[in-house]
Amino acid sequence: MEAPTMITPGYPDFWPIAYREHEKFFEAADKTEPLMNEIFSVGQADPMHKVLRHLSKMVSNSFSALLILGINGFGNDAMKLARGMFEIALTVAYLKQHPEEFDDYMDYHWIIAMKRHEYVVKHAPDLLKQIRPEAVQEIITNYNKVIPKFKNKIGKVRGRWSKKSFAQIAEDLGVAANYETPYRFASGMHHGDVSGMMMQFDPDHAVLDVNIAPALEWVGEALISGHAALVIAVSEYVDCCLPDKKSSAKQLEADFVEAWKNKERRQEDASAHESL
Repeated sequence: MEAPTMITPGYPDFWPIAYREHEKFFEAADKTEPLMNEIFSVGQADPMHKVLRHLSKMVSNSFSALLILGINGFGNDAMKLARGMFEIALTVAYLKQHPEEFDDYMDYHWIIAMKRHEYVVKHAPDLLKQIRPEAVQEIITNYNKVIPKFKNKIGKVRGRWSKKSFAQIAEDLGVAANYETPYRFASGMHHGDVSGMMMQFDPDHAVLDVNIAPALEWVGEALISGHAALVIAVSEYVDCCLPDKKSSAKQLEADFVEAWKNKERRQEDASAHESL
């Protein structure tokens, strides 16, 4: 039997270019795995601590994916990933500072579950036969229990778990500047609005096309934004739940500062952690 053709993902010839451009970052990134192994070696029993652990570990996992996109020159797509990392990191920080809203975060699961159930009833009723009646009843019961607190004054169910918008959460945490700059840019790219499209134009005006990989455009912005999100998520988790691991979190933060201290915009992105 003939062996399948192996595909090499990415652009290996570009790796040295990206590495030289952001050498200090990649050196710092190489140190993160043992730090993450140390921090996440401890499980959690408390429900909120368990959720903060899961969320910060998700950011850590995305950081590894960010490295793959960055080293291969997918700056535009790396920005989209960094955007999601920033959202999760701020969720960790916000829940840590507002534990009284933890139940809202968890209970919103039943709002989402009901939407899925209603979709199945309307568009795929045959699938209901594959779902245990007890599971359906659990959704209905819990939805009816939590729905009052997610309705506004006119009875409309809000589209997010918190009463605050994400912009308000960022402002509450003192990182509104980061919401208005890297996050806004990445949102435009992610949603394909006209601003996001224009930000992906090739810098060569003679090309008249969007910039494609491999290229250095937006790689640095994505790496520093994602790196900052990792520092925020993990540091806030450690501060809340693992006081004996603070030295590892401090090392993570120190590596971030060392990686970006001579790069443009370092202070803007570092402030996302320093403000928390």
